[in-house]
Amino acid sequence: MDWELSLFNILLVVTIYEGFHGYLFYKSKEVRKEGKVSVRVLDISEENAITLNSLFFRDSVVFLSDKLNDRILRHEEGHTKQFNYIYAFLLAVAALLPLSNFIAIPAVLLGKFLLWKMERDADLYAYTKYNIKYESVAERPKSKIDRIKAWLFDTHPPDYIRTKEEYYEKKNSLIKLLLNDLLS
Repeated sequence: MDWELSLFNILLVVTIYEGFHGYLFYKSKEVRKEGKVSVRVLDISEENAITLNSLFFRDSVVFLSDKLNDRILRHEEGHTKQFNYIYAFLLAVAALLPLSNFIAIPAVLLGKFLLWKMERDADLYAYTKYNIKYESVAERPKSKIDRIKAWLFDTHPPDYIRTKEEYYEKKNSLIKLLLNDLLS
């Protein structure tokens, strides 16, 4: 019975993930091609972009505004080169969750770390290939609680971390950056 629930969960993850990517792909229109990367626009007036990197929808960057931003494109291009750890992670959790509810908390922490890793890898790609660093005027919160929130409630490491030199040094792990931020 548990394997049937696991299979159902896996099918649910695939349906939702692929459905969301399919929606973005078919609602957007291609405005140019850069190598094998399709640059697309779905104008909902949000200055951001999403990389489509699923089983059926790959190598596409969908801008959520009609303003194409080269800095954002280079970051998203980095995502097109990555293995999609989050998709694989969601599938693994979907399969294992019916077997034990105890994996939920470690799964959330691991998922958060994988998001940070994928985002940092995309930032490092843009930096090493195009010399593009993330830019932000965000300041480091004085309160440790606010710094914890900044780490936890975003899919990326905090903006004030992404602008530091240490962030772009591969020798500095995300855990080291996190601990330095929270303990200093």
